[in-house]
Parts: sequence; structure tokens; C-alpha cells
Amino acid sequence: MTLFPRRRLLMGMLAFAALPTMARGEVMRDLVPDAALVGQARFQVLFFKIYDAALYAPGGIYDRRAPYALRLTYLINGKKDRIIKQTVKEMKRQRAASDSMIESWLPLMEEAFIDMPKGSSADFIHAGDDRLVLATDGRVIAEITDRRFIRALMDIWLGPKVRDTEFQLALLGKVE
Repeated sequence: MTLFPRRRLLMGMLAFAALPTMARGEVMRDLVPDAALVGQARFQVLFFKIYDAALYAPGGIYDRRAPYALRLTYLINGKKDRIIKQTVKEMKRQRAASDSMIESWLPLMEEAFIDMPKGSSADFIHAGDDRLVLATDGRVIAEITDRRFIRALMDIWLGPKVRDTEFQLALLGKVE
């Protein structure tokens, strides 16, 4: 095989590998016009890196009432049951709703959340019309319209009672 056909094969493989990333971006681009990076941060517990987070909004300016997207790129294998357990724990810590209300959201989380293998990304896209679209690998996996749940979920990263204010400030683009 000569160098030229190998290069063509390599270029074809690279183009094919880029398709899921391009498709994933299209979901966000459709729901968050002119999406640009607001800020980014790494979430870790002690020395364990859990995920990288990036916040996107039109023109790079975040407004909680307007469309925006939060992308979590997992640095570990995130199992669905563990993601749900941590989400519930954080909602309760923040007192986002009564314990019984949070527990009533479990079926919604069971349906909407999935396992997140290391290296995969989940997009939480706030469409600005009382809808939260969850997408991964170029496909919508859930559409949520429960406004109280949406607020409680997004407050984990963007609300007034976040666990790590330095993380939140970086996500909001307010620190380097």
C-alpha cells in the first residue's frame, strides 16, 4: 500500500470519528442559537476527577431565562444509578423541594438519565421555553417539562446553594 491510499484511509476514518461530535453540536445549535462558551470548570472530589463542565449561551452571555446548555464530559464511567443517587442527594442538600417531591421525581430520572461511559458527554439544554432537553452522542434522550424539576436539577450547578462556588464562578466565566 502506498502512502497516498493510507492517508486517504486515515482521513476517512477521522471524518467518520468526527460525526458524533458534529451531530451532538447540532442538537445544541438548534436549541441555543449562536451558542458560545460562557465558562468551563472541572468537578472533582478530593483527587478524583469526575467530569468537565462547559456552559454555552447565545453570544457567550448566560441568562437563566434564555436558552443555554450545560455539557458534562465524564472523566469516569458514570453509572445511571449512581448519577441518580448523587442528583437526589444534591437536591436534598440544597433543599430544592421537599424530600417527598424529590422522591416523586425518581421515575422521571430513571427514564431520562442513562449510563455515561468515560469520555462521553451529556448536554442539558435549557430551551428557554420551559423545556429541558437531554442529549448525548447526537441524539435527544429525554425532554423534560416539569419546571420545578428543571430548576432543581440546574441549580445543582447554577443555583444559589452550589456545593463549590469556585466551580460555579468558573462555569459562569467569572474566574480564569
